[in-house]
Amino acid sequence: MGEPDFLRHVASKILTPVSLDMRRLDEAQKLLAKAESKYGFSSYGGNPEKLANFLLSPDFINLIFIIGVDLTRKLLETVYENYSSQKVKDAAKKILDELDGYNSSEETNQVMIFKK
Repeated sequence: MGEPDFLRHVASKILTPVSLDMRRLDEAQKLLAKAESKYGFSSYGGNPEKLANFLLSPDFINLIFIIGVDLTRKLLETVYENYSSQKVKDAAKKILDELDGYNSSEETNQVMIFKK
């Protein structure tokens, strides 16, 4: 077998009624179903490498807002571990690095001053 199917083998194992309330789970599942159709990353008749396009898209940012940073990190780590495509791995790593950078600046309690 080639790459795992993102929705059926990765996301469905992480995004569960135990990890998310039903409203957010339903919203996330709807977004993912639309994204699979839009980006064509299904392992069943699509191109799993196109998952990289989704991960780097505004649609994925919307998913982060729905599921939160911790579940997003878990999802991306699972993608990184289970996909062999370097393009997908690089996209997952890029988002993970960005999330880590976001958390680092949040943890240091930095005050940002904007000059007009």
